[in-house]
Amino acid sequence: MRKISLCLVLLALFAPQARAGVERASLTFAGRDRIYYASVPASGSGPFPLVVLLHGSGGDGAQMIERWKEIAAQEPMALAAPNSLHTAEGWTLRDDGPDFIRGVIEAMEASHPIDPRRLYLFGQSGGAVYALNLGLLESEYFAAVAFHAGGWRGPAEYKFADFARRKIPIAMFVGDRDEYFPVDSVERTARVLAERGVPVELHLLAGRRHAYSDVPDDFHDTVWKFLKAKSLDSAPRFTPYRLGGAPMR
Repeated sequence: MRKISLCLVLLALFAPQARAGVERASLTFAGRDRIYYASVPASGSGPFPLVVLLHGSGGDGAQMIERWKEIAAQEPMALAAPNSLHTAEGWTLRDDGPDFIRGVIEAMEASHPIDPRRLYLFGQSGGAVYALNLGLLESEYFAAVAFHAGGWRGPAEYKFADFARRKIPIAMFVGDRDEYFPVDSVERTARVLAERGVPVELHLLAGRRHAYSDVPDDFHDTVWKFLKAKSLDSAPRFTPYRLGGAPMR
Protein backbone atom coordinates (compact mmCIF):
# COMPACT_ATOMS: atom_id res chain seq x y z
CA MET A 1 0.00 0.00 0.00
CA ARG A 2 2.87 2.37 0.81
CA LYS A 3 4.44 1.68 -2.60
CA ILE A 4 1.17 2.49 -4.37
CA SER A 5 0.84 5.76 -2.45
CA LEU A 6 4.42 6.69 -3.32
CA CYS A 7 3.74 6.02 -7.01
CA LEU A 8 0.66 8.23 -6.93
CA VAL A 9 2.65 11.04 -5.34
CA LEU A 10 5.37 10.75 -7.97
CA LEU A 11 2.80 10.79 -10.77
CA ALA A 12 1.23 13.91 -9.30
CA LEU A 13 4.62 15.59 -9.14
CA PHE A 14 5.78 14.75 -12.64
CA ALA A 15 2.56 14.75 -14.66
CA PRO A 16 2.46 18.57 -15.06
CA GLN A 17 5.98 18.66 -16.42
CA ALA A 18 5.11 15.94 -18.94
CA ARG A 19 2.05 17.86 -20.13
CA ALA A 20 4.18 20.98 -20.49
CA GLY A 21 6.45 19.34 -23.06
CA VAL A 22 6.86 20.37 -26.69
CA GLU A 23 4.54 18.79 -29.22
CA ARG A 24 5.46 18.34 -32.89
CA ALA A 25 2.30 18.93 -34.89
CA SER A 26 1.26 19.43 -38.49
CA LEU A 27 -1.47 21.02 -40.53
CA THR A 28 -2.34 20.96 -44.21
CA PHE A 29 -1.88 24.31 -45.91
CA ALA A 30 -2.07 24.95 -49.66
CA GLY A 31 -1.99 21.20 -50.27
CA ARG A 32 1.17 20.62 -48.22
CA ASP A 33 1.77 19.15 -44.78
CA ARG A 34 3.37 21.88 -42.69
CA ILE A 35 5.18 21.34 -39.41
CA TYR A 36 5.02 23.44 -36.28
CA TYR A 37 6.05 22.92 -32.66
CA ALA A 38 3.75 23.82 -29.79
CA SER A 39 3.89 24.21 -26.04
CA VAL A 40 1.14 25.15 -23.59
CA PRO A 41 1.20 25.69 -19.81
CA ALA A 42 0.97 22.54 -17.73
CA SER A 43 -1.55 24.09 -15.38
CA GLY A 44 -4.12 26.85 -15.37
CA SER A 45 -7.34 27.17 -17.30
CA GLY A 46 -6.33 30.04 -19.59
CA PRO A 47 -6.94 31.72 -21.86
CA PHE A 48 -3.19 31.95 -22.47
CA PRO A 49 -1.26 34.52 -24.49
CA LEU A 50 0.40 32.99 -27.55
CA VAL A 51 3.87 33.82 -28.85
CA VAL A 52 4.53 32.77 -32.44
CA LEU A 53 8.26 32.12 -32.88
CA LEU A 54 9.85 32.58 -36.32
CA HIS A 55 13.23 30.94 -36.88
CA GLY A 56 16.17 32.27 -38.83
CA SER A 57 17.27 31.00 -42.25
CA GLY A 58 18.63 27.50 -41.91
CA GLY A 59 16.90 26.98 -38.57
CA ASP A 60 13.59 25.48 -37.60
CA GLY A 61 10.78 25.79 -35.10
CA ALA A 62 12.24 23.17 -32.78
CA GLN A 63 15.32 25.32 -32.20
CA MET A 64 13.22 28.39 -31.46
CA ILE A 65 10.91 26.73 -28.97
CA GLU A 66 13.94 25.20 -27.23
CA ARG A 67 15.24 28.71 -26.54
CA TRP A 68 11.90 29.80 -25.06
CA LYS A 69 11.08 26.74 -22.96
CA GLU A 70 12.73 28.07 -19.80
CA ILE A 71 10.67 31.26 -19.58
CA ALA A 72 7.57 29.37 -20.75
CA ALA A 73 7.99 27.13 -17.71
CA GLN A 74 7.87 30.22 -15.49
CA GLU A 75 5.18 32.28 -17.21
CA PRO A 76 1.64 31.30 -18.32
CA MET A 77 2.18 31.48 -22.09
CA ALA A 78 1.61 29.24 -25.08
CA LEU A 79 4.22 28.92 -27.83
CA ALA A 80 3.89 28.02 -31.50
CA ALA A 81 7.00 27.70 -33.65
CA PRO A 82 6.30 26.84 -37.29
CA ASN A 83 8.82 25.78 -39.91
CA SER A 84 9.09 27.86 -43.05
CA LEU A 85 8.43 25.86 -46.21
CA HIS A 86 12.06 26.17 -47.32
CA THR A 87 14.02 26.36 -44.09
CA ALA A 88 17.37 26.96 -45.79
CA GLU A 89 16.07 30.05 -47.59
CA GLY A 90 13.85 31.26 -44.75
CA TRP A 91 10.48 32.95 -44.86
CA THR A 92 8.67 34.23 -47.96
CA LEU A 93 5.27 35.85 -48.38
CA ARG A 94 4.57 33.50 -51.28
CA ASP A 95 4.96 30.24 -49.36
CA ASP A 96 4.64 31.32 -45.71
CA GLY A 97 2.24 34.23 -45.96
CA PRO A 98 -0.04 35.60 -43.25
CA ASP A 99 -2.67 32.96 -44.04
CA PHE A 100 -0.23 30.20 -43.10
CA ILE A 101 0.68 31.81 -39.78
CA ARG A 102 -3.01 32.36 -39.10
CA GLY A 103 -3.60 28.66 -39.84
CA VAL A 104 -1.05 27.72 -37.18
CA ILE A 105 -2.72 30.03 -34.67
CA GLU A 106 -6.18 28.66 -35.45
CA ALA A 107 -4.85 25.12 -34.97
CA MET A 108 -3.61 26.17 -31.54
CA GLU A 109 -6.94 27.83 -30.74
CA ALA A 110 -8.83 24.69 -31.72
CA SER A 111 -7.08 22.60 -29.08
CA HIS A 112 -6.02 25.08 -26.39
CA PRO A 113 -7.54 28.12 -24.63
CA ILE A 114 -5.74 30.99 -26.38
CA ASP A 115 -6.38 34.68 -25.68
CA PRO A 116 -7.14 36.19 -29.14
CA ARG A 117 -6.24 39.69 -27.98
CA ARG A 118 -2.75 38.63 -26.90
CA LEU A 119 -1.18 37.13 -30.00
CA TYR A 120 2.49 38.06 -30.30
CA LEU A 121 5.28 37.64 -32.85
CA PHE A 122 8.94 37.04 -32.10
CA GLY A 123 11.58 36.41 -34.77
CA GLN A 124 15.30 35.75 -35.02
CA SER A 125 17.45 36.95 -37.96
CA GLY A 126 15.49 36.15 -41.15
CA GLY A 127 12.55 35.42 -38.87
CA ALA A 128 13.08 38.84 -37.30
CA VAL A 129 12.63 40.56 -40.65
CA TYR A 130 9.56 38.45 -41.34
CA ALA A 131 8.09 39.16 -37.89
CA LEU A 132 8.52 42.89 -38.53
CA ASN A 133 6.87 42.73 -41.95
CA LEU A 134 4.11 40.37 -40.86
CA GLY A 135 3.29 42.42 -37.79
CA LEU A 136 2.83 45.54 -39.91
CA LEU A 137 0.71 43.69 -42.48
CA GLU A 138 -1.47 42.24 -39.71
CA SER A 139 -1.29 45.04 -37.16
CA GLU A 140 -4.91 44.51 -36.08
CA TYR A 141 -4.37 40.79 -35.53
CA PHE A 142 -1.16 40.72 -33.48
CA ALA A 143 -0.90 42.71 -30.27
CA ALA A 144 2.87 43.36 -30.50
CA VAL A 145 6.11 42.31 -32.20
CA ALA A 146 9.61 41.76 -30.85
CA PHE A 147 12.66 40.45 -32.65
CA HIS A 148 16.37 39.81 -32.35
CA ALA A 149 19.08 40.41 -34.96
CA GLY A 150 17.02 41.91 -37.74
CA GLY A 151 15.70 45.03 -39.40
CA TRP A 152 15.37 46.57 -42.84
CA ARG A 153 18.40 47.01 -45.05
CA GLY A 154 17.02 49.42 -47.63
CA PRO A 155 14.18 51.69 -48.84
CA ALA A 156 12.39 48.92 -50.75
CA GLU A 157 11.43 47.36 -47.41
CA TYR A 158 10.21 50.58 -45.83
CA LYS A 159 6.87 50.25 -47.67
CA PHE A 160 5.72 47.71 -45.06
CA ALA A 161 5.43 50.53 -42.54
CA ASP A 162 2.71 52.11 -44.70
CA PHE A 163 0.50 49.02 -44.46
CA ALA A 164 -0.06 49.20 -40.70
CA ARG A 165 -3.71 50.01 -39.99
CA ARG A 166 -2.93 50.03 -36.28
CA LYS A 167 0.18 51.47 -34.68
CA ILE A 168 1.45 48.11 -33.44
CA PRO A 169 4.14 48.21 -30.70
CA ILE A 170 7.50 46.88 -31.85
CA ALA A 171 10.68 46.12 -29.90
CA MET A 172 13.98 45.63 -31.73
CA PHE A 173 16.90 43.87 -30.03
CA VAL A 174 20.12 43.95 -32.06
CA GLY A 175 23.73 43.50 -31.06
CA ASP A 176 25.93 46.52 -31.70
CA ARG A 177 28.43 44.13 -33.30
CA ASP A 178 25.90 42.28 -35.46
CA GLU A 179 27.69 41.14 -38.61
CA TYR A 180 24.58 41.23 -40.83
CA PHE A 181 22.49 44.10 -39.45
CA PRO A 182 24.81 47.00 -38.65
CA VAL A 183 23.79 49.68 -36.18
CA ASP A 184 23.16 52.35 -38.83
CA SER A 185 20.66 50.15 -40.70
CA VAL A 186 18.68 49.19 -37.59
CA GLU A 187 18.65 52.81 -36.45
CA ARG A 188 17.22 53.77 -39.85
CA THR A 189 14.60 51.03 -39.46
CA ALA A 190 13.57 52.43 -36.09
CA ARG A 191 13.51 55.95 -37.48
CA VAL A 192 11.27 54.97 -40.42
CA LEU A 193 8.84 53.26 -38.04
CA ALA A 194 8.77 56.22 -35.68
CA GLU A 195 8.17 58.62 -38.57
CA ARG A 196 5.07 56.55 -39.47
CA GLY A 197 3.82 56.83 -35.91
CA VAL A 198 4.65 53.22 -34.99
CA PRO A 199 5.70 52.95 -31.32
CA VAL A 200 9.14 51.36 -31.56
CA GLU A 201 11.83 50.56 -29.02
CA LEU A 202 15.38 49.94 -30.19
CA HIS A 203 17.59 48.03 -27.76
CA LEU A 204 21.23 47.87 -28.87
CA LEU A 205 22.90 44.98 -27.05
CA ALA A 206 26.40 46.06 -26.10
CA GLY A 207 29.15 43.80 -27.37
CA ARG A 208 26.68 41.25 -28.80
CA ARG A 209 26.80 39.72 -32.25
CA HIS A 210 24.24 38.20 -34.61
CA ALA A 211 24.00 34.69 -33.17
CA TYR A 212 20.96 33.89 -31.04
CA SER A 213 23.30 32.16 -28.60
CA ASP A 214 25.00 35.51 -27.93
CA VAL A 215 22.02 37.18 -26.23
CA PRO A 216 22.25 38.26 -22.56
CA ASP A 217 21.12 35.85 -19.85
CA ASP A 218 17.99 37.88 -19.09
CA PHE A 219 17.11 38.39 -22.74
CA HIS A 220 13.86 36.40 -22.87
CA ASP A 221 12.67 37.93 -19.61
CA THR A 222 13.15 41.38 -21.15
CA VAL A 223 11.37 40.42 -24.36
CA TRP A 224 8.46 38.86 -22.51
CA LYS A 225 8.13 41.88 -20.20
CA PHE A 226 7.65 44.02 -23.31
CA LEU A 227 5.19 41.68 -25.04
CA LYS A 228 2.98 40.69 -22.13
CA ALA A 229 2.09 44.30 -21.35
CA LYS A 230 0.47 44.69 -24.79
CA SER A 231 -3.07 43.69 -25.70
CA LEU A 232 -5.56 44.53 -28.44
CA ASP A 233 -8.36 46.84 -27.37
CA SER A 234 -10.92 44.87 -29.39
CA ALA A 235 -11.32 41.52 -31.12
CA PRO A 236 -8.49 40.78 -33.59
CA ARG A 237 -9.05 41.55 -37.24
CA PHE A 238 -7.19 39.65 -39.95
CA THR A 239 -6.58 41.40 -43.28
CA PRO A 240 -6.14 38.97 -46.24
CA TYR A 241 -2.91 39.63 -48.07
CA ARG A 242 -2.67 39.88 -51.86
CA LEU A 243 0.67 38.57 -53.15
CA GLY A 244 2.65 41.25 -54.88
CA GLY A 245 0.78 44.13 -53.36
CA ALA A 246 -0.73 45.63 -50.27
CA PRO A 247 -3.16 43.87 -47.97
CA MET A 248 -6.68 43.77 -49.34
CA ARG A 249 -8.69 46.63 -47.87
